[in-house]
Amino acid sequence: MNARPAPTLVLLSLASALAVGCAHTPRTKPPIVAPRAEPARLELFEWERGLALRSLSEREPLSMYLWFYEWRLFDALEPGEWTQAEYDWPRGVASDGQSAWIQADMLRLEARVRGDAVELELKVENSSEHAWPEHASIIACFNPGPPATKPYEMGHHKSTYFVGEHGLERLPDRDFHFRASLRESLETRAPELKFDFSERWRTSARDDHGGLLLRTSQSERWSCGVAWEDWLGVQAHNPWLCMHVATRVGPLAPGERRSVRGRLVLLEGSREAALERLRAPWELGRELGRERSPDAR
Repeated sequence: MNARPAPTLVLLSLASALAVGCAHTPRTKPPIVAPRAEPARLELFEWERGLALRSLSEREPLSMYLWFYEWRLFDALEPGEWTQAEYDWPRGVASDGQSAWIQADMLRLEARVRGDAVELELKVENSSEHAWPEHASIIACFNPGPPATKPYEMGHHKSTYFVGEHGLERLPDRDFHFRASLRESLETRAPELKFDFSERWRTSARDDHGGLLLRTSQSERWSCGVAWEDWLGVQAHNPWLCMHVATRVGPLAPGERRSVRGRLVLLEGSREAALERLRAPWELGRELGRERSPDAR
């Protein structure tokens, strides 16, 4: 009769076999999973003065409108401290409502939906015959809709905010809050900061520190806002109950080009949620810059 191997020897043999097998089994790296694109919660559509965004909420969807564009400041595009712009420019929206563009002479605005925000890129080329100074800016009007049809939810001035020296501050009037870092250079233009537009928009003693405006709805269900990465100042509550962040396009010499990024937000949530989304890092990690147009002489 053959003797059975001792249990200890059997266990040792199995452990040895497993060790050898593992030593010869190539390790496989876990698959790299690309991050999922944030689901779209907005769609874009055209309106008579530019582009608009609409929530995809199943209950009582809300819309906000971008009038592109309304004003020019400090010799931007045309000579003049304050000149009115046009808005009847060629534009288009993709069939899925997720991207759009406007071609406005020396300006091209491109927009694309990312979740509950619309990422903007303003491409600028100075094809005029004069240099645009450092304060040269344009104003696009972000608003709840034409006065006759604007919705009650966002058509008010009770809870619009800008970033003051110590955080969010309510903006209750039409005063112009200049960017804090530009106050000194603006005072070299006008020591009392009185400009052609100051009768309509008085200069506020409270400077802006954020380049954004946000608003919560009457029901506090919705929040919306607008931000630009380079700006002159902020202002709001004109007849359209709008929000203005003056987008800086200067300094820019004839033949030079630059790009400025912006963002529109419309979400169901608090003003803190809107502020966090407006302040999220820009998609492209690049510095603001100017470059010479290849067609420039």
